[in-house]
Amino acid sequence: MSKSTSSRAIQHRQAGFTLVEIVVVVVILSIFAGMMSLSVGSSESRKNRAFYEHLTDSLSYVRLLSAERMQPMGLSLQADKQGQVSPVIVTLSNPYVAYQTQAATSSSGDSTPKNAMELSANLTSVSAASDKAPTPSWEIEPEISLPALPTGVSLSVQNLDAGNISNAGQAQALQPWFTGQNVPQVLWFGTGQATPVTIEVRHNSRLVGEVIMIMPDGSMSIGQGQ
Repeated sequence: MSKSTSSRAIQHRQAGFTLVEIVVVVVILSIFAGMMSLSVGSSESRKNRAFYEHLTDSLSYVRLLSAERMQPMGLSLQADKQGQVSPVIVTLSNPYVAYQTQAATSSSGDSTPKNAMELSANLTSVSAASDKAPTPSWEIEPEISLPALPTGVSLSVQNLDAGNISNAGQAQALQPWFTGQNVPQVLWFGTGQATPVTIEVRHNSRLVGEVIMIMPDGSMSIGQGQ
């Protein structure tokens, strides 16, 4: 073998990678990919947990605000035109302001102004005082905003006592805005009572945090779902 042929063979061998070098590169890339995966997973977990804590804090505040105002409030899951579901806090509008201290109270002989819950549960006096009885509606509460659902996160609400709705509101027959399809999935009646439900926050079918339970008295328990 000539010297020039031997030199070309040595250069050809030096231009390639050895098996050890390839294995080392693969291991480094695997470690780097694993670190990136952990970083992304950790970021998603933090976002999901932050949403969960924001939700529980908001529900506690809604309960207090509903009782203070004596006005029905709730958590509603609303879908946009693209089918994306967003949780929002809603309030039952109060179109009875003009009747609270005048017509609605004078006909009953009660000088105490009535709140939205009392008037919405019994519209007899309001109807008699007006040719057209006002119709309340569920409106988004401007004082409380919830963040958008993180990617892959869903809310599941299960009613624990369907018969509770018919017994709420001081044993009075409730109007359609408390029993129709547009009623919030989680509802505080403004009297301290609420529909008993469990709320689950899930990310790709895995539970985020613990199960949230709304009790009939309006209080909230964490981690005692059924």
